Amino acid sequence: MMINKLNPILIPYIKQPSTWIKNIKWRMPATVSDLDVVFVMGCPRSGTTLIQKVIEGHDNYFSIQGETGLFSYQNIFDINREHFGLSAGTQKLMFNMSNDIVDFFDRSVRLIAKENNNRIFIEKTPQHVIHLNKLIRYFPNAKFVNIVRDGRDCFGSAKHHRNIPQSKSAKMFARYWKKCVLPPWRHKDNSNLYTLKYEEFTETPYPELEKLMIFLGCHMMEKQLDPESYGNDKRANSENFKRLNEKINTSSVARWRKELDKDEKSTFLRIAGHELKAYGYTLAG
Repeated sequence: MMINKLNPILIPYIKQPSTWIKNIKWRMPATVSDLDVVFVMGCPRSGTTLIQKVIEGHDNYFSIQGETGLFSYQNIFDINREHFGLSAGTQKLMFNMSNDIVDFFDRSVRLIAKENNNRIFIEKTPQHVIHLNKLIRYFPNAKFVNIVRDGRDCFGSAKHHRNIPQSKSAKMFARYWKKCVLPPWRHKDNSNLYTLKYEEFTETPYPELEKLMIFLGCHMMEKQLDPESYGNDKRANSENFKRLNEKINTSSVARWRKELDKDEKSTFLRIAGHELKAYGYTLAG
């Protein structure tokens, strides 16, 4: 009873207390990876899944249907997380062979890349944006695609998503959105980082995707914007990701104007108004 009332992130640690110290050590890695990998990140409900799937539509890339969450604060050694879709036995083998979290990521990605014609892996975990500073350091050859969406729209969407604890109030979510958009702003001059605004992508997907693919070093392929391509994901059958089945459109842009009440709007502006303005979002409404 007591365990069930705790933060879900803590439960695996309590069930496996022997992993606490090893988790700490693994999160201070000595490994620097030379992997060519793409990290897609941003505040939850920013459109990261859509961008992941659109990039994956290119012949040079592949991804998994899910998030690794590897650099978040969950127990690395909980095999029930099914890292990279690997079996329990393979995960244990990778753990035994690896020295730290970066080494484990590197070995695991190289393994699944072999099964996918050595294409480039797309890692999509929204909250990894909070750890951008470390990821840039440990993956110098990686490309980082940061998705930014008006935080008020993110909140409007997150309120219907039970797996986002920060969506319980405008105050909590505004602080979280601010926490997500600050690291990319600090690294905005880094040549390996590309920031894509959700609103601009949904307004003019073709030219925005062209620019993104140039950043990634490829020519865009027409099929990447075909709903049959980016909708072939099991998540598209769920309510939270149903728009993966649709042609890209602006129907969810500025939803906050109708969905947020007066107090929620003012709370968001008070906490994250400066950051909204910095990213070019209107404060009126």
